[in-house]
Amino acid sequence: MDNMAPQQAPATEGEATVSTERDTTAVQSTVAQDMEDHALEPVPADRRKPLIQLIVVQMGWNISVSSFLVGGVVGGGTTLTEGLLAILLGNVLLAIVASLVGMVGFRTGLTSYLTSRAVFGTHGAVIVSLFLGVVAMGFIGVLMDTWGVAVNQLIPEIPKWAFIVAFSAAILTTAIFGFKGLHRYSAIAVPVQVAIALFALVRIADLDGGFGDVVDYEPAAPIGFSVAIGAVIATWVTGAALVGDVQRYAVRPRDVVISSFCGFAVGAAIFETIATVSAMKVGNSNFVVVMQGLGLLAPAAIMLFLALWNTADNNIYSASLAFTNASNTLGLKIAKPVWTVAAVLIALLIAFAGLASEFQRFLGVISVVVPPFAGVLIAYFWVVVRRWDATELLRTAPSVRWEALGCWVAGALIARYGDLLIADAIEGLVAGFVLYAVVGTAITRWRTAPALEVRS
Repeated sequence: MDNMAPQQAPATEGEATVSTERDTTAVQSTVAQDMEDHALEPVPADRRKPLIQLIVVQMGWNISVSSFLVGGVVGGGTTLTEGLLAILLGNVLLAIVASLVGMVGFRTGLTSYLTSRAVFGTHGAVIVSLFLGVVAMGFIGVLMDTWGVAVNQLIPEIPKWAFIVAFSAAILTTAIFGFKGLHRYSAIAVPVQVAIALFALVRIADLDGGFGDVVDYEPAAPIGFSVAIGAVIATWVTGAALVGDVQRYAVRPRDVVISSFCGFAVGAAIFETIATVSAMKVGNSNFVVVMQGLGLLAPAAIMLFLALWNTADNNIYSASLAFTNASNTLGLKIAKPVWTVAAVLIALLIAFAGLASEFQRFLGVISVVVPPFAGVLIAYFWVVVRRWDATELLRTAPSVRWEALGCWVAGALIARYGDLLIADAIEGLVAGFVLYAVVGTAITRWRTAPALEVRS
């Protein structure tokens, strides 16, 4: 008796063609989803990402040029104890802010700019989206111009324009794929950056005096603890304000908190600590000079290039989401990949404008206008309405919520001209939150009071 199972007949040529076409269509559909990145809708449950991907992307988000700059500032102006405490406390506070903002993204599944429709109104959000998107691209353009000048000075054979164009094309290859692009890049860049940073610590230990010089370090021009913690918070409060664009992919609430703390209290804090310790060892706050003093100029160049890519990638990602939201509201059905290319072109034009000397000014503008946005957003969802249904939030959003826009502008003005707290960014965040928590609650109760009276 033949016990062999009957063999399946080989596929015909027509069946093989249909199968290939089906596979090709599936791949194209997945790529299209990655590029559109749910820019105009909540992230569905089957597209949410596991915790490890959130951690990788969040750490890549936080390991940027800013970490090395703030480490140099802290290391050049504090003792070791003061510096480490400022970095730890500052990043824990940032992680808390990021968790509150990220939870909004997780519960609604919406980008920062779609949630801003609920807060500022559908047309009010256009103002917010366009303004924040252009400012972000202005920052990246100035940053590319700054590094183009630096690369040209280091390697005169490479013209500034060539570096800027090549770098713009490179970051487009990751930014255009949204969250997946951020994850793939961070999965490569973060381990390399961690390895170089740890090697810097080993190098410090091997030099004469080792870590003893760091422990005994006394700054020539102390900046004080309050200025140090202010620098830590001000540098990253803008990033914390926009983490909803990443955390909308979270599966569970705890994933938001864990990945936020990994990004800030681990990722940013560790790199700021290494930059601080290195600056104390060499006795200079300039990161490039510090790495040169440690004999690590080439690895430092690699690390800074990867960090610059991180910074540009994240800002282009958020800006493209902002422009997509604004154009959709205005009735222009322009896809997110198109806006990603447009965002890179805006940054490119600003870079060619030669505004490298305006880098600090752009940082100042961002630290004034973005934190109040986060403060108003947190107040709206955690104090004023406390509702999370994305469809209902978008359906009931007014054209313009003037009180929210007013609190955002007032928060920015307080940040710019006030002198109440240790940094403009912190003032803006607190002012935006307090103002809208009070004003928004009062107006909401006033609007609902007549309806309650009718029912009674």
